[in-house]
Amino acid sequence: MKTIRADLHTHLNEKGEKPVNYWKAVKAKELKAVAITEHFDYKPEKAYKLLAEKKPKGIALIPGIELKTGIGHIIALGNGPELYSIEKLYEKNLPIKKALEIAKKNELLLSIAHPWGLSYDSAAYILGEKRLRKLVEEAEIGVEAYNGLFGHLGSFYYGTSWIRKPMNFFDFLEKSRVGRKTRLSKVGKRVKRKLDKKGREIIERCVKPMELAEHAKFVTAGSDAHSRERIGLGIMEIKMKKKLTNKSFLQTLREKNNVIWVGPDIKKTKAGNCSIAKPSLNKKEVLSGIKYAAKQAFIKKVKGKGAKG
Repeated sequence: MKTIRADLHTHLNEKGEKPVNYWKAVKAKELKAVAITEHFDYKPEKAYKLLAEKKPKGIALIPGIELKTGIGHIIALGNGPELYSIEKLYEKNLPIKKALEIAKKNELLLSIAHPWGLSYDSAAYILGEKRLRKLVEEAEIGVEAYNGLFGHLGSFYYGTSWIRKPMNFFDFLEKSRVGRKTRLSKVGKRVKRKLDKKGREIIERCVKPMELAEHAKFVTAGSDAHSRERIGLGIMEIKMKKKLTNKSFLQTLREKNNVIWVGPDIKKTKAGNCSIAKPSLNKKEVLSGIKYAAKQAFIKKVKGKGAKG
């Protein structure tokens, strides 16, 4: 039995990342399994083929798609590239019931991506928390317990990168609160309240998926990386009993007791401390993210006015 590190939520085409740089980042983070989960409308099969051509030996490349379902973004993972020939998976606002039927028929693994991510693409906001929990308890669907994009926001906001002997992500969150006191000590009361409220909101987006994952059949975790610098910022460590293949990995993933860690990428020291990996902010990525969020907010506002009219 051996323990491997995996990142099950990555992208390639959307930001035009090069496969050679993608694999350099994967090897640098010592990942043994990665899933390429390009958005359904950004040529996910092309992303898989580009990476498969340059794939290093000893690393499992899991074919995937980030679906756009009626309840938000869902990660679909398969044993092989046959996944990409299932045309129904490319349907916009694919009904979740239909997605589950397709998954069962084709032996796919579905996991709810960033459940408390952005309001227009995440299940908790679209479906509601009570209905989401019921779905997770009753359906054969997993939960992305940690998303590196939103986890990194929480770490960045609270301004600390050190934790001691982590056992789970809750320890990381508890230690992160130390930074809040330091960073906000010189800020006016009114501003401080606003920042503190925003901070709690960010932390909730990280904590609630972990709580929801306790009720799921299985869990996943990933960086949600759109550039090589972000690969491995969200990981999971899994106990593998069999030889690593796509099929054996997904079978192992279905048993939640095989997962021993989900959370940020950490580096352990001899003293027992751990450092959370925190890459430098990519200006281009930040600006494009703001542009995307603003665009979606505008679309939502226009649609709302149209409905009222």
